[in-house]
Amino acid sequence: QVEEELLPRAQQEQVRVRADLLDRLVNHAGEVAIYRSRLEQQMGAFRGAMGELDRTNARLRDQLRRLDLETEAQIVARYQREQDQGDRTFDPLELDRFSTLQQLSRALNESAADLGGLQGVLEDLSRQYDGLLQQQSRVSSELQDGLMRARMVPFDGLVPRLRRVVRQAATDTGKQVHLLLEGTQGELDRNVLDR
Repeated sequence: QVEEELLPRAQQEQVRVRADLLDRLVNHAGEVAIYRSRLEQQMGAFRGAMGELDRTNARLRDQLRRLDLETEAQIVARYQREQDQGDRTFDPLELDRFSTLQQLSRALNESAADLGGLQGVLEDLSRQYDGLLQQQSRVSSELQDGLMRARMVPFDGLVPRLRRVVRQAATDTGKQVHLLLEGTQGELDRNVLDR
């Protein structure tokens, strides 16, 4: 873009593009920007859901920790009570019931850890998608700006046409007119001219 600004206008290559095609391309670029905005909103909702998942996982880990502590306490209390009472009817198979509960608790802890791992993967993907959306946003903006610049017409190229129109209007009305134009180095959107 800097090189483009440094080159005199005559040295820059030009391509003729039908105005209706250029307008369609500008409209498509605008639609891309709208879809990008919708994707950004969806990513915001996804990040909100990820936050809720994080809070739910934290609650689950806390509940599992408390379940482990309670299970251990019950096992110790049951065993201690049996030892204190000297109950010879204590069936060691009752400990199996507690060990099954411990196994289930450990399995739940492993599942919670797996959920945490999946959550980490989803968070990484979310960050990658955010990066891709930022890149797409930049490219989309550059595309839209480039297409809008393509619709621009040098104002100084319109000066002869303006002089002719003013001269014709002066002749038609029988009035004397003096047209003074300053700052004709700018550009004007072709659509504004067509109105």
